[in-house]
Amino acid sequence: MPADCCPLPMIRLFLADIDGCLSEPYVPFDLDGFRRLRDWGLRAETDDRYPRLGLCSGRSYAYVEAMAQALGLRAPALFESGGGRFDLADARIAWNPALTPDTEAALDHCRAFMLEHVVHRSPTVSFDYGKRTQSGIVSPVVGECETFLPEIEAFVSDAGLDLTAYHTPYSVDVVPHDLTKVLALEWVAREEGLSMAEVAFIGDTNGDAPAIAAAGLGFAPANGADTAHAAADVVTEAAVIGGVLEAYRACLAHNGVAE
Repeated sequence: MPADCCPLPMIRLFLADIDGCLSEPYVPFDLDGFRRLRDWGLRAETDDRYPRLGLCSGRSYAYVEAMAQALGLRAPALFESGGGRFDLADARIAWNPALTPDTEAALDHCRAFMLEHVVHRSPTVSFDYGKRTQSGIVSPVVGECETFLPEIEAFVSDAGLDLTAYHTPYSVDVVPHDLTKVLALEWVAREEGLSMAEVAFIGDTNGDAPAIAAAGLGFAPANGADTAHAAADVVTEAAVIGGVLEAYRACLAHNGVAE
């Protein structure tokens, strides 16, 4: 490191995506991996060398609350890509201040389109009813939702909606421009009194890539998309939760802890 460079700050908060990172959709959880993360998260509450463990997921509130409880989280759990924040310790939900009446009206318009023109065309595609700050479809068939992406994007463009469509192997979510994961990381960093340099994030999809790049340390698991890999400071050798464990250990090493 050049003499005039300042040392990088310690990582104080480690946020993980869920699908493709902590777990795979429709696959049983790795409970041993969860136990390891829970132990680290609890240690972080009394030892500041350990980053606090939280979530930043596109999943709905109810799923993220259950995941937070399974992991015993004391750090923030962001749901709907940061449209909302759940704190297990206080049993409290906070909605992102960027969620405005105009944004909710645009999302309602998109929901009506999906319900009328998309969902009924496949018996395996379902509308994601659990979300307030996104409009989305899901399917257990890998890649099926993505086949509807071009017409969803065309609808959003033709209707002049201030929304962007992102996809995963199992879903398409239409998200407001001011409610993306990178802006969610900035929101929670401000709320926690941290700089972005003190925040680590691991994600696996194209929608995660900007947040991976913006974090102080950005990670992608081995199973991540090419865009996620390109944005990451580190691509882990392991996949899914093995990659999350590897990334957290890298943060510990960065903070001077041998684990």
